[in-house]
Amino acid sequence: MGINTAKQYPDWPAKLQGKIATRGSLYGGSWQMQIPTLELDGNVKQNVVKARGNLRGNNYGQWDIPQLHLELGRNNIDVKGSLSDKWALDANIDAQHLDGALPGLGGVAKGMIQVRGDLKAPKLLADLTASRLKWQALTISRVDIKGDVSSAEQIQGNLAVRIQQLKQDALDISNLTLDAKGNEKQHQLKLNVEGKPVSGQLALTGSFDRATEQWKGNINNTLFDTPVGQWRLNRSIALEYFNKEQRVTVGPHCWQNPNADLCVPNTIEAGASGQASLQLNRFDLAMLKPFLGDDTKLSGVFTGKANVAWKADGGLPQGSVSLVGNGVKVQQLVGGNTLPIAFDTLNLNAGMNNGRATLDWLIKLTNNGQFDGNVQIADPQTRRNLSGTVNINRISMALIQPILADGEKASGLLNANLRLGGNAQKPQVFGRLALSDIDFDAEFMPFDVTSGNLNINFNGMSSLMDGVIRTAHGQLALNGDADWSVLNAWRARVAAKGDRVRVSVPPMVRLDVSPDVVFEATPQLFSLNGRVDIPWARITVQELPESAVGVSSDEVMLNDQRQPIAPPSTSIPINSNLMVNIGDDVRLDAFGLKARLKGALKVAQDKHGLGLNGQIDIPSGRFHAYGQDLLVRKGQLLFSGPADQPLLNLEAIRNPDSTENDVIAGLRVTGEADSPKLEIFSDPVMSQEQALSYLLRGQGLDSSGADSGAMTSMLIGMGVAQSGKLVGKIGEAFGVSNLALDTQGVGDNSQVVVSGYVLPGLQVKYGVGIFDSLATLTLRYRLMPKLYLEAVSGIDQALDLLYQFEF
Repeated sequence: MGINTAKQYPDWPAKLQGKIATRGSLYGGSWQMQIPTLELDGNVKQNVVKARGNLRGNNYGQWDIPQLHLELGRNNIDVKGSLSDKWALDANIDAQHLDGALPGLGGVAKGMIQVRGDLKAPKLLADLTASRLKWQALTISRVDIKGDVSSAEQIQGNLAVRIQQLKQDALDISNLTLDAKGNEKQHQLKLNVEGKPVSGQLALTGSFDRATEQWKGNINNTLFDTPVGQWRLNRSIALEYFNKEQRVTVGPHCWQNPNADLCVPNTIEAGASGQASLQLNRFDLAMLKPFLGDDTKLSGVFTGKANVAWKADGGLPQGSVSLVGNGVKVQQLVGGNTLPIAFDTLNLNAGMNNGRATLDWLIKLTNNGQFDGNVQIADPQTRRNLSGTVNINRISMALIQPILADGEKASGLLNANLRLGGNAQKPQVFGRLALSDIDFDAEFMPFDVTSGNLNINFNGMSSLMDGVIRTAHGQLALNGDADWSVLNAWRARVAAKGDRVRVSVPPMVRLDVSPDVVFEATPQLFSLNGRVDIPWARITVQELPESAVGVSSDEVMLNDQRQPIAPPSTSIPINSNLMVNIGDDVRLDAFGLKARLKGALKVAQDKHGLGLNGQIDIPSGRFHAYGQDLLVRKGQLLFSGPADQPLLNLEAIRNPDSTENDVIAGLRVTGEADSPKLEIFSDPVMSQEQALSYLLRGQGLDSSGADSGAMTSMLIGMGVAQSGKLVGKIGEAFGVSNLALDTQGVGDNSQVVVSGYVLPGLQVKYGVGIFDSLATLTLRYRLMPKLYLEAVSGIDQALDLLYQFEF
């Protein structure tokens, strides 16, 4: 015969062939069977399979097994003996290589099982040992099981289990022992566990009465060490099991912890009907510290109680849970400052009564307002109708004042009166939520809110929003709506419209924006559409020197375990389609470029990423390159796709007023931003050497070689312009931020200048003349964002108070 299961079970293919001889008879309700020959060979997956033996048996449970040998790979089982009037059956296990026997299984097992006695008084003996056991994520270094159990007039015997080094995920048990011994009338069990996160011991004694089919026992001498401290029984737990009634009772007791006290005040009865109660006499929130990060601290104590009762009719149980907080306080570290939230009252109640689930709460904040409400669910199993109220009374936004810096402020009042209706599939909300008297002034905000309000009116399964945000320069009008009549197809929309709202991102960006945008959200998509006009802007990058280095495109962030941190992502895609119009009064001062900008861009985002389309023109400007201030004669940035890959078309020339012979010399930059092409040009056309000389010096090269000093200044300026990144790295090594190397002056007055910030706001510059070796030391301290105190020491000394302004 042959068996092949590859088609039926491709993940567990088996091929067997060999010989099986059978004989038997069936008469009425009686049967008997003989297998005089059993010879099978084959394989299961990669394991060789072999079976040899002969056996016979009948419907009376009588079996005679002269020999039965089974092999799976290097794992063997030999069974020999009989089960007739007297039982004498032996099984020997020798599994030297469990790996591959089953998917995820591994290790070595060896031992024997003996069955003795007879059908009325069987006796079982076992002695099994296993090492290096593995089952998927579970590993065990060693297991020893020894047992001797017999059943005559009563069951008696002993069982000993020893387990070493049991590990699975966060569970790490170094030793576990279980010892059980005795008889029906008197028996005991002891459990000891050493490891993490739980260690401890448990002792149980008991007695079983066959006549009444009742078991009684006690749990005593029991304690467990856990991450939140030791839990210890204050008294023995009385247990009873009534087999006829299928009912269990658990006597009163308490589990005590240094930070908690949890009690069972009355006997628990559990069966077809029953009742149970728990009482939380004390729960100190300090117990939760091991599970909280360093940024969160909890203090205070909770007390509470819970009751539940059920009946055999299969109806919903009756029950209640209540918690009361005393002196509860939360301290959360936010941006280096601590945000404290204290509670005068913190009450939570839940219940189930007469087929109705209820929840209510009362939360009063210290020196602030309160939250209160209640929710009822009628017929929780079928209709699940909702009712209830949610109230918010004068919650002040000054709550976050502690995390704001000096001079910053936050105020406003949050109020709500909401009523619930509908059901769990179609929840309804009625009422109004309002945030009024908003006054927000903080450095992280792009604008200061001088006043404002926001209102949301709920009307069943939809809502309307309106509001206004006023700033010192302009205001934003907000409106929107939402609908959840189809719960899994909800939608929301928010529109914002404003006129010349001043937005500041100190110290670099100040701009006026006039937005007219709409944000829409559904479970499948977020979208942002509209236009943003920027009629006025001042963008100044004054803290970033040429030595600044951008983040590498192949940067990988690692966590504390040096594993890559997955970038944050959203499960809902975002699409955007925005038109950005740059007005006539937008000025940029960055990376040596001082220019006026104008143009229009279309910002589009989809599943492929962010893209820009459009053009930014530079009608006028100045550009610092090679130590010279160049005039921008033509400038265009063309965007057609990725935001970081614009096409450049720039021309910057030396000021004709400082250039001899009416020569126009300049620098032309074209191509993609990541690989631009730089070209020096002149009008009239001349050699690159002459054009470079006119660009950097304003005059041509003297054929006699007299201009060697000027050429030296020119080459030093070019070299300095290319050394920014190296200089920046040197500064970082010595604790000097924004270290930069540059040239200043022209001709014989040229200097090499090194500058950097040795303290926040304190800049040091040291310049040395290229030809005269005269040194100049400059100290500049920023008193305010635009007010500086500057001291200069060189041939002359000066102390100046400088104020920067724009027009």
